[in-house]
Amino acid sequence: MRISTAEQFQSGINAIHQQQQKLSRTQQQLATGQRMLSPSDDPAGAVQSLALRKSLGELDQYARNADAANARLAQQETVLADMGQLLQRARELTVQAANAVQNEESRAAIASELRQINESLLAAANTRDAGGEYLFAGHRSDTQPFVRQADGSVGYRGDAGLRKVALSADRTITVGANGDALMSIPRGNGSFRVDPAAGNQGSARVMSATLSAGPVAAETFTIAFTAADAYEVRDAADSVVATGSYQAGSVIDVAGRAVVLSGEPQPGDAFVVTPAGRGSVFDMLDALAAGLADAGDGAAGARQAQHAATNGLLDLDQALGSLLDARTDVGGRLNAVEDQLGRNDDQRLRLETRLSEIEDLDYAEAIGRFQLQQVALQAAQQTYVQLSRLSLFDYLR
Repeated sequence: MRISTAEQFQSGINAIHQQQQKLSRTQQQLATGQRMLSPSDDPAGAVQSLALRKSLGELDQYARNADAANARLAQQETVLADMGQLLQRARELTVQAANAVQNEESRAAIASELRQINESLLAAANTRDAGGEYLFAGHRSDTQPFVRQADGSVGYRGDAGLRKVALSADRTITVGANGDALMSIPRGNGSFRVDPAAGNQGSARVMSATLSAGPVAAETFTIAFTAADAYEVRDAADSVVATGSYQAGSVIDVAGRAVVLSGEPQPGDAFVVTPAGRGSVFDMLDALAAGLADAGDGAAGARQAQHAATNGLLDLDQALGSLLDARTDVGGRLNAVEDQLGRNDDQRLRLETRLSEIEDLDYAEAIGRFQLQQVALQAAQQTYVQLSRLSLFDYLR
């Protein structure tokens, strides 16, 4: 079989080109640090790489969600702490107002400060986050949640929705808040409340009101004094269900409710025991301030102020407890975000390690291969030079 000179030359050139291509590919691998320069280099590895990069992109989004959740929850915790300080100050003022040495003027000053505290509380409840959204408006985060209405009460314009964000494929965290639930508290002791009748003439007032038995039915009762040292308990139908002798500081049992009064009642005085229900913290502070401001001077004014302060303290304790529960819940969610961030970081490390195994170049192997390819290229070039000299013309002289 004859091999033409042109075919020999072309074969040598092809060999040089092949070695140059291999050398160029290795140079690109060394420059980029990537083993796969195109999907065709490793189709199975390319598919795995795409899946891993998709998972890493999802983790990036979860990390952004976690950062936003952390910022929002941290701001909620700060606002709740501020609200707690405001209510604690209101409680101190209420204790001060209950003191018998207070007069009409000093109680009016306390009532004025309580109203200012209420306005500060309203402003805190309408706090916005860094994005301009209201913290306590539920899903309606672009609507101011609490608004002072024409009659002076505070209305809620948000909704009961709770916004959530994803921290992983199978975990979400609540970052919104229902302001109506937050600022709505059980009145009295949470089960029932005791209020003096409007026409009371004696100095008796409520000292404490607790449950002496398990859960009780939501019923209304009246403790009516038939004498300074005797009372009877009447139900909603005005039927007498119990009687007893009164002594200041002793317990009056009202169908499982333990009521303790102090002071001296007058015949005809009464105290109404009603189911607690729920009410707005804002309305509670307004009622407390009004009760103190409207109390007149003298013994009757002091008695009225003490009644208002006693009920106000019970309501304030409920409000403080509600805020403490809310802060505890927010703190728990902050811890949950941090915990999930740690889990996501561990997952990211595993994915990046696997991606590196698939994509990254083994530099030691590549450098060795590069040196061998250089030798092969030099050999191909030298072979071509030698073959180019194999011509009869070199011998025709």
